[in-house]
Amino acid sequence: MACENPKTVMDVPGWPTVFELNPGQVYQLTRTFAGKTLTRAIRLVSVTESWDPDYFTGNAQQRTLRLAEVDVDVSGIPVKLLCQPYQMPVVVNGLRLYVDMTFTWAHNVEYAPLPEMPSAIRLAVVLQEEDWGPSPFVFPIGQYLWRSSSYNNTWLSLVPYGSLYYHRGEDFGAIPDHLPVLAGLEGVVVASPLPKGDGASNHLILKTANGIELRYSHMNVKTIDPSLVVGKTVRAGMELGTTGMTCGGTLSQHFDPHLHFNIQYAGALLSAYPLVVESYFRSYPDEAIAVAGGWYYSTPGTEVHLDGSRSVARPNGRIMEYEWRLHDGRIVHAPRVKRAYEQPGLYSEELIVRTKNGSEARDFAQVRVYDPKQGRQIAQGWAHYTPVRGIRPGMPVRFWNRFYNMADAVQVDFGDGSPRETVKDCVEHKYGAPGVYVVVFCTRGSGNEPLTVKTRVAVGEAK
Repeated sequence: MACENPKTVMDVPGWPTVFELNPGQVYQLTRTFAGKTLTRAIRLVSVTESWDPDYFTGNAQQRTLRLAEVDVDVSGIPVKLLCQPYQMPVVVNGLRLYVDMTFTWAHNVEYAPLPEMPSAIRLAVVLQEEDWGPSPFVFPIGQYLWRSSSYNNTWLSLVPYGSLYYHRGEDFGAIPDHLPVLAGLEGVVVASPLPKGDGASNHLILKTANGIELRYSHMNVKTIDPSLVVGKTVRAGMELGTTGMTCGGTLSQHFDPHLHFNIQYAGALLSAYPLVVESYFRSYPDEAIAVAGGWYYSTPGTEVHLDGSRSVARPNGRIMEYEWRLHDGRIVHAPRVKRAYEQPGLYSEELIVRTKNGSEARDFAQVRVYDPKQGRQIAQGWAHYTPVRGIRPGMPVRFWNRFYNMADAVQVDFGDGSPRETVKDCVEHKYGAPGVYVVVFCTRGSGNEPLTVKTRVAVGEAK
């Protein structure tokens, strides 16, 4: 992992300074914003990794990376930074620092290694007062509601399929052909799947004036703006197409339709997570984003540590309360909770966060528990619905469930007191009154294990 000097990965005005360090190396940072220049010496002290047993992928290492604790010194101020999925930058000595990647996350994988990163860690830094990237950046999807689908992946997260794959971008689940995909910044099309698709995931890549590339994947070619050929200049916020389900050249994402978005510079893939979180608050009025932690994996009797502490409040806002509503009826008022599951299955645990002005946000952790004696082929799947914003009383909402390895039919409780319904793939429902409703899909797998997937639907006042 050694290199003679710290490696600068990106030093572009308006974007974070990104660089790599090995233990003992020092990066001399000088950065200017709004007439203020700050100089800091950033030294990597150590990297300590925490692992989980391999509860899911069956990889040869028999373990998966959960967390890296990164000790750095910022001009004499020591700090422990955390590298993990859903982590936001932290303020240290006038800077906002973010651990973008570690050597293990980049290399010890079965899918999508990052050989261009030779160092122990990659850090990204802006000044304390700065946005994470250009403030005009537009969130990648219009009319979107965070976690309106139960299928999501984020930077570094363990993707819930059968190989050791830590995600290299942001996935936003959505029913295909419904929500607009938007250009984040002005740029030029440098890769396009038009006119007939690219035989892969229909990658559309925009290159900005300073060389940052924005990649959008999985749109269906029929919805992509036909003008978006190589060389076309697009403006920020322009509709590129709609969310789709294309992978491997076909409409194959039956279970997990989503938009994949990532950024790269000079061949280096970089985390877009802080960028999309900040742009989401610019695009939408939500006071907070609840983050329940995505997927958790375990075996019967093994304690799971549910963590909602990475939830994010709007700038100048504050989260005042965390509430976990667990599937067994227990309610815990804390950002973190430990519990064990005695039976294999897929469990959906609800997190509610409340801000200082009384607003609420919700997310659902998906806990996948399997018995090694019975194998990993337990019931699995996701739920999606449309529309996700602007729902009014009396408006039909279309729900998809995408489950497999089931022994029973799927039942859905719409959360409004109406009778449960048995559904196959999709069903429509109309809500009679405004409110926030928790929709519960449930069934059982071939080993009689329970499967529960929850999502929330916000219904506003009729207009």
